[in-house]
Amino acid sequence: KAFWGRDFVNLWAGGDLLWEGRADAIYDVARYREHLAGLFGPLGGHNYSYPPVTFPIAQAFSLLPYWLALPLWLGSTGALFVWAARSWWPKHWAPVWLAVLTPAALMNIWAGHYGFLIGALFLLGWERLDEKPWQAGLLFGLLLIKPHLAILVPLVLLLRAQWTALLSGAVTVAVLIAATSAIYGWDLWEQFLFGAGQVQAGLIDAGRSFYGFMSTSLATAMLRLSADWTLAFGAQMLLGAAAVATVAIAARRPVPTFDLAMLAATATFLVLPYGFNYDLTVVMIAAVRLWADPDATRAEQWLAVTGFLSPQIGMLLAAVGVPAMPLMLAALFAGQVSRALRTSASAPAGRAAAT
Repeated sequence: KAFWGRDFVNLWAGGDLLWEGRADAIYDVARYREHLAGLFGPLGGHNYSYPPVTFPIAQAFSLLPYWLALPLWLGSTGALFVWAARSWWPKHWAPVWLAVLTPAALMNIWAGHYGFLIGALFLLGWERLDEKPWQAGLLFGLLLIKPHLAILVPLVLLLRAQWTALLSGAVTVAVLIAATSAIYGWDLWEQFLFGAGQVQAGLIDAGRSFYGFMSTSLATAMLRLSADWTLAFGAQMLLGAAAVATVAIAARRPVPTFDLAMLAATATFLVLPYGFNYDLTVVMIAAVRLWADPDATRAEQWLAVTGFLSPQIGMLLAAVGVPAMPLMLAALFAGQVSRALRTSASAPAGRAAAT
């Protein structure tokens, strides 16, 4: 049994637990699922996988009935994402509101997940980096909502000597952790790190479950094909190392900030052994930018199409035993790298507006 917004179920039910004063049950999988069953009836495979910094969001939306909270959540975060995408979306190509109808965006709408909110914070942070680094750092710090999706941000800021943004981001993270620890207790952070984290890590070997079909992870794909952990994580580490090295090289070259941000967005999902297609909202914009770029080669444009289709076509292929989503994302990344490095010699460092 599943509900529309199957991941929003977790957000809403987590908030309900917090209002009941049962925060100690939120990361206890058995007690949490018992609470879910009382609200929705038997549901399979759910757990609250988000850090305590999300608790105020969960409490706010759980004040409303589920049927009203879900569309409000999707509508508000979707509107924020469209507003954040206005500087990134190719203006000559199509209206920016189509950013909420890309393959990954549609998966996010189905799941009721954080894809629009995280995507908006990511885009707004990079947009402000060159001119308002304090704001950029604040926005990057807010990515603590799903911290693994910001894994490459500190590296790029460090390589670009963006000390103001780094300091602002670090302060933001420290304040968020301190504030939520004061309100809810530090023990919940420990439960998140050592309890929920282990549950989520278990999804890397997702088998033939629906999670496996949605996975962006090369390790998950390899485990599906061979069940050999050494081979799977060896391949994941090689792909991740190549992606990190490529982003690092681009960060040290005069690649425009907007192009570098798109490289980092796609590379994130080549690095992570844990990620899902509804997280790819920004990667869809990267694909659209490459495809619509009048200076891109035909090969680069086809690689962009491959990546753009990956959230849904990749899921369908995985369902029939061909887990190709990681390779489709790698193809997009190759196209982005080709375009960025081919033009970086003549491009001044800094932002590049959407065209």
